[in-house]
Amino acid sequence: MIQLLANTRSKEYPVFLSAGAMKEAGNLWRSRGREGKIVLITDSNVANLFLGPVETAFTKAGFAVKAIVVDAGEEAKSLAEATRLYSELFRMQTRRRDAVCALGGGVVGDLAGFIASTYMRGIGLVQIPTTLLSQVDSSIGGKVGINIAEAKNYVGSFYQPDMVITDPELLKTLSRGQLVEGLAEVVKYALLAGADFFEALESSYEEFLVMNMAFVEPMVRRCIEYKLGVVSDDERDYGRRALLNFGHSVGHGIETAGKYTAYSHGQAVALGLLAAVRISEQVYSLSGDYSARLQSLLELLGLPTRLEGIDPAEVIATMSSDKKADDLSANMVLLKAIGEPVINCDVDAAMLRREVDRLVTGD
Repeated sequence: MIQLLANTRSKEYPVFLSAGAMKEAGNLWRSRGREGKIVLITDSNVANLFLGPVETAFTKAGFAVKAIVVDAGEEAKSLAEATRLYSELFRMQTRRRDAVCALGGGVVGDLAGFIASTYMRGIGLVQIPTTLLSQVDSSIGGKVGINIAEAKNYVGSFYQPDMVITDPELLKTLSRGQLVEGLAEVVKYALLAGADFFEALESSYEEFLVMNMAFVEPMVRRCIEYKLGVVSDDERDYGRRALLNFGHSVGHGIETAGKYTAYSHGQAVALGLLAAVRISEQVYSLSGDYSARLQSLLELLGLPTRLEGIDPAEVIATMSSDKKADDLSANMVLLKAIGEPVINCDVDAAMLRREVDRLVTGD
């Protein structure tokens, strides 16, 4: 089993990566010297697939296990649902020696992580991500939170897990849409990490779509290693960590303007990546014809390259209220070259509007 190490200022913890790792969850937690009970938080979709095996893994290792199931979907990341979960943990007599285990995708990871970070001022947290997006991105790094009516992820904290268990075999249960959504984040990391990573995706993307583990596991590992390196340098997003927002400035604008229903997170990020690369070609003379190559790759993966049903003016307006923006700019991340991101780029408003318009027209 591969063991990667997250080394942040607040906590050092392992990220276990291996096919079949989920079945070792209890033994891995016991190896960390932990006791107390486990409260599994999952959603109604994941519960049908993995709740039973994970409960068994922990009980076989001698842990008492309780489970809470939330409705699947972004709506679960609400203050009302958080309040319900606090009451459930209290009813279960959950104490500081106990731990929450987030079993699911990004929504469950964010919600359960937020609960663990705030219940009794912080209890143990295990992340078992079940989607590609959560395996390569959201389960590591410690960003947890909930939504408010006005905006996504505005209430939250930085709270590192005590352990992450990443089992690529779980990805075989994903629908094509769920898999493709996560691939948007993989493409993001490929652009950030370097030309060799991007070229590997270009040449072998079908291996991901058919879940060839000989290709998938190393790719997932590379994404995790890249993020761990960034988070270790900048745990609380004061500097370098902002580069992980590549594609997300426009992407979050699209998500918000579409009321979180028109485009999924991965779909919106794909469009945001395309806009950011096109702007990079103008601002930094990014060479290599990457915007055309990126558009082709996104289309091959089944990700959108055209913005439909949303007014570009609304995208621009919502970007100004995004938590990544400040009073001066949209804080866009651009590329000088593949593998050379630049943070806090103040993009000309006319250029930004032109590129969002271009997502609609396809010109």
